[in-house]
Amino acid sequence: MRAQLHHLELVYPPISNQESEWLKNDPESLDWFKRSKIYFIGQRTESKFILETEESTLFNLKLSMKINFGFKSGDKESEGSIDLVKLFEYHGIPLTDFGDFDIELGDKLIRIWSTAKEEPEVLDWFTTEKFLYDLSRKVPFFSGFKNYRDFTKYHLHYIGISKKNDSFKRLVVKPHDKRLRILSNEYPQNKGSRVTDEIILFFFDINSLEIKQFLHPTDFNEVGQNELEDRLRIFKDAEKAFVKILDTNYNEVKFKNYPDYPDTIFNSTVERYSFSINEDIEFITDKTTIYGERDNIGVSGALADFIFINKDDKSVELVKLRDES
Repeated sequence: MRAQLHHLELVYPPISNQESEWLKNDPESLDWFKRSKIYFIGQRTESKFILETEESTLFNLKLSMKINFGFKSGDKESEGSIDLVKLFEYHGIPLTDFGDFDIELGDKLIRIWSTAKEEPEVLDWFTTEKFLYDLSRKVPFFSGFKNYRDFTKYHLHYIGISKKNDSFKRLVVKPHDKRLRILSNEYPQNKGSRVTDEIILFFFDINSLEIKQFLHPTDFNEVGQNELEDRLRIFKDAEKAFVKILDTNYNEVKFKNYPDYPDTIFNSTVERYSFSINEDIEFITDKTTIYGERDNIGVSGALADFIFINKDDKSVELVKLRDES
């Protein structure tokens, strides 16, 4: 018996539509996107950092070497701090250089510069989405923000795939019909916000695991064989599975006959397989929701929802493991 588990993982922190325009000319960031073939377009009330006055921030820095700040999206708020000593340790910077830094604070960006060398260099940076992304990875220099998952729920508009290029080129560099339609048709969720700041783009790779159970002597003929080499087929199947289950509004083709398509894993020797999201993200559509949970060892967390496909009866099911009562 052959089964597969497929986990969607971000190749880069989520970015707003506005930020995507700024990254077009950043070669270092563009390299990260090359691993992504599947992308989601979501929307959430614009988020911002809530900062103390410059005077108060500098005073607290001298006392505790921490940057205290809040985080707000719509009517939800949280607060905590960045410990600069732990941040330097995390990045392997000698504490002898600890006094050589500058900070840049704004409601959409916090950036910390190392000035130990002649040319200042960015030590770390946090947009509002990268801040949430780092919290999900349990980095040691954040404290507080216990309710950060309140901010990682997104209304999902569209799911897409790039068969020839990477996701960023398909979605941002080249004109993308659905992205433009979403920007044109959707209303901001927060008064005073722009839609371009609320639209969030997610770029995923897929981490796969194949499991074989040898029930008969002839099964051992399959030793060394697997169905993971055709990565594009896995991405094609994932797109169809998520569109079928989530029924996003801007996906015109709904793949109603899924999983029985020629280019899916269903038409292989795999008998059962699943898709889940290995990120602390929940996507919401008019039809349903799918809850992701981050596990840093490379598989989705124990409570992550998953789409389960069973070849025996051609069933496709969204399995939910949390008690939502």
